[in-house]
Amino acid sequence: MSDDAPERRRTFHFGRAATSGAPGEPSRRQQLRPWLWGAAYVLVTTMAFSPALSFRRGALTPGTVSPRDVVAPRDLIVPDPEATARRRAEASAEVLPLYESDPLAGARFEEEIRASFGRARAAAARARPRGAVTSDVRDAFTLPIGDEALQSVARQGFSKELEDRFVAIGLDLYRVGVVDHRDLPPEGRARGITVRDSSTGRETRRRDAGAVEYGNETKSAVAARLVDGPLSVRERAEVAAFLAAILRPNMTYDAAQTAERRDRAARSVESVFTRIPRGKVLVRRGDEITPRTAQWIAAVRASASDPSSWVKVTGVMVLQVLAVLAFWLDARRQRRRKRERSTAVVFGTVLATGILFALVTRGAFALAQALSPSLEGASGAVNYAIPFAAGPIVVSLVAGMGPALLVALVHAVGAGVLMGLSFPFALFSLVGSLAGIYGLGKVRSRSVLLTMGGMVGAGNLVVILAIHFLSDGPWGWEFLWDALAGVAGGLTVAMVVALLLPVFEHLFSVVTDIRLLELSNQNLPLLRNLALEAPGTYQHSLMLGHLAEAAAEAIGADALLARVSGYYHDIGKTRMPDYFIENQPKGFNRHDRLEPSMSALIIAAHVKEGAEMAIKARLPEPIVTAIREHHGTKLIRYFYQKALTRMDPSQGPVQETEYRYPGPKPSTRILGILMIADAVEAASRTLVEPTPAKIRAMIRAIVDDCLRDGQFDECDLTMRDLATISDALERTVTTVFHHRIDYPGFDFNRERARRRTTGTGAAPTEAAGPKAV
Repeated sequence: MSDDAPERRRTFHFGRAATSGAPGEPSRRQQLRPWLWGAAYVLVTTMAFSPALSFRRGALTPGTVSPRDVVAPRDLIVPDPEATARRRAEASAEVLPLYESDPLAGARFEEEIRASFGRARAAAARARPRGAVTSDVRDAFTLPIGDEALQSVARQGFSKELEDRFVAIGLDLYRVGVVDHRDLPPEGRARGITVRDSSTGRETRRRDAGAVEYGNETKSAVAARLVDGPLSVRERAEVAAFLAAILRPNMTYDAAQTAERRDRAARSVESVFTRIPRGKVLVRRGDEITPRTAQWIAAVRASASDPSSWVKVTGVMVLQVLAVLAFWLDARRQRRRKRERSTAVVFGTVLATGILFALVTRGAFALAQALSPSLEGASGAVNYAIPFAAGPIVVSLVAGMGPALLVALVHAVGAGVLMGLSFPFALFSLVGSLAGIYGLGKVRSRSVLLTMGGMVGAGNLVVILAIHFLSDGPWGWEFLWDALAGVAGGLTVAMVVALLLPVFEHLFSVVTDIRLLELSNQNLPLLRNLALEAPGTYQHSLMLGHLAEAAAEAIGADALLARVSGYYHDIGKTRMPDYFIENQPKGFNRHDRLEPSMSALIIAAHVKEGAEMAIKARLPEPIVTAIREHHGTKLIRYFYQKALTRMDPSQGPVQETEYRYPGPKPSTRILGILMIADAVEAASRTLVEPTPAKIRAMIRAIVDDCLRDGQFDECDLTMRDLATISDALERTVTTVFHHRIDYPGFDFNRERARRRTTGTGAAPTEAAGPKAV
């Protein structure tokens, strides 16, 4: 989880001040807003974790006599099994039968015909007397053919014309389709069929008309196509039978796939519900209870609540108030440790997550009650599939492990209360949450969530086993169902987290490691365009990301956010890449023909343009802020000095403010690191012989310049942090400029040596360009 996101977007409803009202009013609202969210959290979680009680009388089953009148106390929605079954049958009937098409059937048929005719012609030419059907001729014609049909073909001399005619007939029939309808009655294909190409998987819908059914219909079709040929009527019948036998169907009915699709279509139909208005008499005393009436009575029983539950509600509320206070104290501790995120941001993020997942837990509990075989609370195996661990896991991703552990404890207590003060379920929720939090590890992709779900399922299974051992059973089928539900609960947690995590990333501008890793893909459009349009800037950005990551790791900040911010910090240079020295060919500089003020304006514009591009590409707010603030309000020193040398006293002094970046200054430690690393990477390329001493002096000069310029006034970088960052950058830059031995027989530095001796060496490239410190 990124701890360096700026408060402007991450606070959402938590820390943003009002924009209107009397002086002092915005501050009061900002102070009150976290506590309003706290009140909302207490209200929602109290209702979510309060147990729902049901009737304790015996159930009224179909076929029994009702001992009392049963009246609907409120408007109810109950399922209608008959209407549901009818609609599912209609949906199943709408699925057309599926036929598998073989596109290679015609090619195989042609190959077999031509091969047999070719061999038979050769054998017939050797036969004596000529044209006689000898055993050699019969053996040469390998296709299954009757004696009469073979005699008929032999009398034509196995001619090429007859061969071509047979091939044309077969290909024509395969074009319209030779269908095997033996497993499907005519009424089943009256509305048409679906044909799937077995080689490409492409499906088309077609009417059954036009296709030829395999068997007698195929024989008749062949005979009709042989009418105007050289064969007699009797010969045509024999040859038609031969061809019909080898014309295997190229469209075969797939009964299994058709049944599966129809079953899937039926299952996709949602249940039909019937509305029961308030006051409707469901059954009179003394009347027999029908199955439909029993369903209505069950719906009434499930909707009722016990008035004594208000005492338990009060107890739950006290627990949630204590939880809010614990969250606040932990948020203050996070502020002191991390120093990038305000207490209101951490506090609000935890509360918002807790509210949402309290509702998710309550919804899953309601579903478990509906599926449970008992009306005395949710006591069936399905309760082990409730995703208790989803909330703490999302908190771990968006707020860190510390708050997640606290939320896991609070939700475990709530789960125990929800299940009727059940210690086993409190333990079940806590262990599953801990397994999920620690199972995340170093998140590298969203697929890790599935692995995490497996770990939650494994933790659930261990707890279920312990519960059965502690309670001395029961074992057998009941334990098996509990275990399966626990494993399913782990997968449910993975699905819920994967579904809701993007919502948190978007609404609260929270940047998780998963999102950052996705953004680090160098094939994404922005980075790909940067590599193509501004290759020098692209290489600079890659190196900057490496330096920023090393520095952030050294002080315990979010290294992944630092690296990804480095990748994107200069994307604005793609608008005018040729105006930046790292993208210019040697000996050519567009700024030579521009006034220093215009050059400074162009250089500074890449910050604003980069932010606009990032917003358009929907990059997270921390990345947009990094683009805006990585230069702070630093002086564009090269062009400022150039303006001083060209200053005309009659036009007044050069205004330094015109040669500064627009800002704002870095607001977090990560952005301060980005500013230092940006200058270090650029300046390191100006070193002729980058020795460790020169690198150390360069880094120190850059940090001192930023301090004197007040660039770190808005972020919480301490002097100890700056010293640690300097050491980390020195090690990394020194590693980049490591020494290698000379290659024997090659003198790569001959030109440099010649320039030194002649004294005509050019000034360092970066020192003369816009990246100069």
